[in-house]
Amino acid sequence: MQQTTPRLDLSDIQGDMLVGMQKNAELFTFFKITDALQLKAQLKEHVIARMTNARTLQEREGRVDERRRRQRAKTEAWMGSNLGFTKDGLTQLLGPDRPHLDPAFERGADHPETIAALNDPPVSRWLRNFQSDRIDGVLLIAGPDPSFVTYHGNAMREYFGATVKVVHSEMGTVRPGAQRGHEHFGFLDGISQPGIRGVTRPSKPIYRPNQGLPGQDLVWPGEFVFGYPGQDPHDPVKPGPAPPMAAPGMRNGSFMVFRRLEQKVPEFRRFVAGRAARLGMDRELLGARMVGRWKSGAPLELAPLRDNAALGPDENRNNDFEFGDDPFQRKCPYAAHIRKAYPRDDTGNEAEVQRHRIIRAGITFGPEVEPGETTTRHSRGLMFVSYQTSIERQFEFIQRKYSNNLDFVGGKTRPGGGAVTPGFDPIIGQAPGGGAREMDEPYPNYPAGNRRTTLDMPNQFVVLTAAGYFFVPSITALRTVLT
Repeated sequence: MQQTTPRLDLSDIQGDMLVGMQKNAELFTFFKITDALQLKAQLKEHVIARMTNARTLQEREGRVDERRRRQRAKTEAWMGSNLGFTKDGLTQLLGPDRPHLDPAFERGADHPETIAALNDPPVSRWLRNFQSDRIDGVLLIAGPDPSFVTYHGNAMREYFGATVKVVHSEMGTVRPGAQRGHEHFGFLDGISQPGIRGVTRPSKPIYRPNQGLPGQDLVWPGEFVFGYPGQDPHDPVKPGPAPPMAAPGMRNGSFMVFRRLEQKVPEFRRFVAGRAARLGMDRELLGARMVGRWKSGAPLELAPLRDNAALGPDENRNNDFEFGDDPFQRKCPYAAHIRKAYPRDDTGNEAEVQRHRIIRAGITFGPEVEPGETTTRHSRGLMFVSYQTSIERQFEFIQRKYSNNLDFVGGKTRPGGGAVTPGFDPIIGQAPGGGAREMDEPYPNYPAGNRRTTLDMPNQFVVLTAAGYFFVPSITALRTVLT
């Protein structure tokens, strides 16, 4: 059944949260407010009009698609900019009696309860800058290359003047050449983004009206931006209630989760090669079974034993699958990263699963691994960014209840019977205190067999080094409530 398409006020929504800023480079500037009154004046006079809304980004995407159709490689030098505030930043702007928002947001990413709930490393092990001072806000500047972004980032900071103190600033860049779109372990990233009703057009509106690209379920926009219907918890297609708002000014805003995830690439490669040799299997296959996809992006559900390089980048095929037809993890382990982070129909309640979706808008950072770099010498990884209207029910739920939960997905069995403990997500799953982790069945029993194997992982290959929870307000709220 086709549902009525919601109408979103895209001109009032900061664009990164629904469309994503077009970027080869992105500058993250985290700041402390030192003069709230003067900052409000500066924002009104110089900054707010330079924020990039979702309609602008959507129009740019249309021009990019048109260039692709005409096989024109050159793109325009677009700048994108968005702005968000922590709980402390909102208090600086609105005073101590401001409305209190999402409980997780009000705790903050650095709160001991948050650290304990997510099994994150203690703040004492984060980047020194994130320990040095209070962070009130983040300014995102995106563009075609680092020099362009640096120039516009400096210009924007001039507008802020002495009203803020920069606590930490860092550039993310896409990886070069054939590795573009791949994260530092080498796997194509960002494939299974949710479609958004009112933004994402169905590619097959007659046959699959509730999907964007094949396999991309359309989710009601209230899961990602305030003021619109969310998902019905009992029906994956029907709209549910709009997310509650603590104040009317939250409309067209969203919560942003930031996590600086450092990747231990040489250690990961060495581990995979060593464990693959011990198991008597190909190292590329073991890596694919940890992630759930081959490096090309081809999913194990469609390419269980060997890579299909043509399938990987094909957006009309690489996400068009479910896990329900793989009941014994013959094709893809229950604990594989993509099966944990987005279980699709694996739980038997896909409507409930859709209530935990997030929009990801991160970017890689750091240099490529150097020849002879057998132990990580340079910081590299992912500037993880997600958008949602409930940090607790969406981002934190995925990390706590899916990736860190060795019993998820529950109720599964082996070929021939026998209960299974799937283990941790081997990529982002975290044990308490950074302890050792296990994953069930790294060696495939495909198309038949019942060999029992366990992948023991004594160390983390993805390490949190900084984090923050932000509210990204609407353009209207920036112009009125906040200034």
